[in-house]
Amino acid sequence: MTVIKRVIRRHTVVIVAALLGISGSAAAEQFDRGQALYENHCQACHEDWAHKREQARAVGSLDALRARVSGWSVHSGLDWSAEEIDDVTSYLNRRFYKLTK
Repeated sequence: MTVIKRVIRRHTVVIVAALLGISGSAAAEQFDRGQALYENHCQACHEDWAHKREQARAVGSLDALRARVSGWSVHSGLDWSAEEIDDVTSYLNRRFYKLTK
């Protein structure tokens, strides 16, 4: 990922916080980057139903879920960092999969 992309992504939290009038530490607590990345880059094709169908349930571990997120990041040309992949994986797990390992 280019330096410019990283700077823009890091400043996104600050910009959102400024628009909402939230302090930096409060924004970090309220802002879920995994959710934001998913909603901005994935949700158009992967509505909630995509994670509830039988094939999606075949994801049996956090590692398998992370591999799917990583694969779609590459397939979609998003060039997500490992941290961004982890954030989206964590969000999807909390929201849909509830995997423990």
